Amino acid sequence: MRAIRLVAAALLAATTLVGGPGGPAGACACGGIVSPDMAAKVTGEQALVTLHGGTESIVMALDVQSIADNAGLIVPTPAPATATTADPGLFGELARLTAPKVEPGAPSGAGLDEVGAGPGAAPTVIAQVQLGPLEATTLTGGDPSGVRGWLDGHGYRMRPEVTAQLDPYLRQGWSFVAMRLTGTTPLRGQLDPVQLDFRSDRLVYPMRMSAAAKDTQYVTVYTLAEHRMQRTDADANRQAVRVDYAGSVRGRTGDPALTEFSATNPYLTKISTTITDPAAIGTDFTFGPATTDDPYQQVIRSERPHDDTALQLAVGASVLVVVLAVVVAVGWIRRHRRAAP
Repeated sequence: MRAIRLVAAALLAATTLVGGPGGPAGACACGGIVSPDMAAKVTGEQALVTLHGGTESIVMALDVQSIADNAGLIVPTPAPATATTADPGLFGELARLTAPKVEPGAPSGAGLDEVGAGPGAAPTVIAQVQLGPLEATTLTGGDPSGVRGWLDGHGYRMRPEVTAQLDPYLRQGWSFVAMRLTGTTPLRGQLDPVQLDFRSDRLVYPMRMSAAAKDTQYVTVYTLAEHRMQRTDADANRQAVRVDYAGSVRGRTGDPALTEFSATNPYLTKISTTITDPAAIGTDFTFGPATTDDPYQQVIRSERPHDDTALQLAVGASVLVVVLAVVVAVGWIRRHRRAAP
């Protein structure tokens, strides 16, 4: 048994030799966190957006951390949304399709008509569904005080700086999806993806509520469309926007959701945005066709021409550590048996 523990420890050490650190976690961009836990936060976020036949689909996957058992999320949408669960493997497949190539060598909103509502008007509940541990309620109409009153009365506790971000959306006639935990276990870890479908004549990703954020926002949005896409909102010129991938995925995936989406929108674009001053956010993300459909894939080049050799040596050293550990363990067992009476 001790020999097994020795070998297991050697394997763990070998894995550490060739392992790498994880990437930085991002903050929630699409909506407002609702929780009495002031430290509640989204530690990771990904989104896929696509538009077909006048209906936009947003698929979101969130990693949530909160010590409260009634945390939730408010997501604005231009029209009332239908909320459903999405394929848990979707974003793993997107990561595979858009992964950078590793090579040796030198390193290298607006436009919505504004509408109003009567003073104190409460929102209308369009639908309410249960999505695993989450209850999702679609709200439309009402004015700021009425919507805040409804949220308050249904257990959604929002910080004042977050509720202030509801007002511009309400003035423009947007709706909201309010999602909250209905179990007794705090939100902690990755939630299954949620899909929101709503009527829209353009591809949009809600961002204005992130103006209440205190930290730098890291946002990754995948778009599926007929062409390569780019940010078209005014904020794009004031933020660090980077295209990480662009290319057709038709026939390259077996994922059911991606296969369905890409039947009419085969071109996948991965756009990453860094926002160092969230208070300056003034528009939602909007997307339109880029000037060309040129494909693009990130290439990661090693800083030294022999990095591949170094990696092989590291792997070889790891294997040697395992072999030596096994030899030492076997030798120890034999000596122990010979010494035994």
